[in-house]
Amino acid sequence: MIMPESPNTKILALDTSTPRESVALLEGRGVVAELRLKSLETHSARLLRSIGFLLQSTGWLLKEVNLVAAGIGPGSFTGIRIGVATGLGLAQSLNVPFVGISGLDALANQVSFLEGGIGVVMDAQRSQLYYAEYISRHGRIRIRGKPELYYPRDLQIRLRKRHLYVVGDGGICLLQDLIESQDSWPRPIGADMFLAAGIGRMAWS
Repeated sequence: MIMPESPNTKILALDTSTPRESVALLEGRGVVAELRLKSLETHSARLLRSIGFLLQSTGWLLKEVNLVAAGIGPGSFTGIRIGVATGLGLAQSLNVPFVGISGLDALANQVSFLEGGIGVVMDAQRSQLYYAEYISRHGRIRIRGKPELYYPRDLQIRLRKRHLYVVGDGGICLLQDLIESQDSWPRPIGADMFLAAGIGRMAWS
């Protein structure tokens, strides 16, 4: 039996916590195939089709999957429920491990090469933002405190002049009024908001 941390581990990862649905197949940390969709169509209408399409495209059989991972939010309650229920159901039918990964954690791990404080900002809709703060040391990420929900102006006040890298779909817009020069802090960093591949890598490590 292939252990979850083996470089040959076949991983099915998915994220339906936001309108940016993504499904990825990985072997260890390497992405074999990935499907990205942004649509108003409900995740339930296409998720299993997306998984089947990727498996067929790569020649993988579902029974070969050794690990299933899914995003657990924050985000849409309905979207999270669909993704987690699908992932759990597949893992149970295959008798393999299931791992749930926070989207905030996945975003923070995209910039684990940075040293210092990292703020992750995600659009929570209704003019609000999810925010979580991390510390990055030697490629390892550790969360500081608990994720919180903010109105943009309140989060701007919290972040003003702090020595932080800020990542996420809410970060650049949030910081436009705070950035005074190229050398000012906090600093926005670009991020990939399709999270399935990053979720798969975190589940494997």
